[in-house]
Amino acid sequence: MFHDHLHLRFVKSQCQYHQLKITHILSYLDLYFSKVNLSDLRGIIKVHVDTWKTAYHRIISEDFLQSLSYEEKEANWRQRLEKPTHGAIIYVAEADQNEIIGFALATLEIYNPIVALLEAERYNGELCAIYVLKEFQRKKIGTELVHMVVKYFILNNIYRMITWVLKESPYRRFYEKLGGKYIGGQFLEIGGRKYSEVAYAWENINKILLK
Repeated sequence: MFHDHLHLRFVKSQCQYHQLKITHILSYLDLYFSKVNLSDLRGIIKVHVDTWKTAYHRIISEDFLQSLSYEEKEANWRQRLEKPTHGAIIYVAEADQNEIIGFALATLEIYNPIVALLEAERYNGELCAIYVLKEFQRKKIGTELVHMVVKYFILNNIYRMITWVLKESPYRRFYEKLGGKYIGGQFLEIGGRKYSEVAYAWENINKILLK
């Protein structure tokens, strides 16, 4: 959901089905990417709430954005971490001192196949969310998180993926650069108001790894 352009240099890479951790070196900090742990709960919540308030400023009702709180989101995220459903997987990006600065959430099956016209059921992998704190955007963090999701899908024999993005989001270009193709739209209700969202899809997610 966020642009990120700065090149990162790999210094170590380890990938397994149950654990994935990659270390990158930047000029001023180390970044660690791994599968989420329950201890990451507070960091996940902070990134979720803070990025909504910055990314959707002047797009979603300001009253709704200001009503968002860490406490409100805790029960929902705790359940997702303790009892994941639909083959859900979450990967996190950590900076110095174990600070969560971004995450991606994906599922192995579509649990919101609203538009039959779009043949959404064809895309049995869904990138449900990807958030990176504003000050860490444009550093390839979002791209690396997507790559981790793609590798997880491939290990589960899933090669088609879909994601939904608010139509007015300035980060639509991120998915387009990764090769996502616009396939249609629908309405989404947030805070009692309706917003347009669009779907991007990939027929062969292997190509994303080349981006």
